[in-house]
Amino acid sequence: MRLETWQDWVVWAGLVLPLATLAWAAIFFALTWREEIKHKRYQKFFELMELVGKENSSIAGKMAAVFEMRKYPEYKEVIIRLCKDAQIHGHAKQLHEREFDLTARHFGSTREPHH
Repeated sequence: MRLETWQDWVVWAGLVLPLATLAWAAIFFALTWREEIKHKRYQKFFELMELVGKENSSIAGKMAAVFEMRKYPEYKEVIIRLCKDAQIHGHAKQLHEREFDLTARHFGSTREPHH
């Protein structure tokens, strides 16, 4: 398309400006959506950490929460620290230790036993 007259420029602007606006809106939507997903993942991860730390939560619930943490590689460092340093007490100590160890191994680390 040759832009030789003002009419050519009007036609060009009539095509390009709406498309540019639509592209900007799509990019803004995608960035906003990505941040929202990131925040929801953080909230879910925080809920899992809270469940693991609750004294009165069920054994199965804690084990499931530790297992579920494997889905959050962006928090790998803190998960490994938790798995390595957690002080586990009580009648389900072996079950919890095993789940912590398996989760640490999932991220390429091993859990050192506490005595």
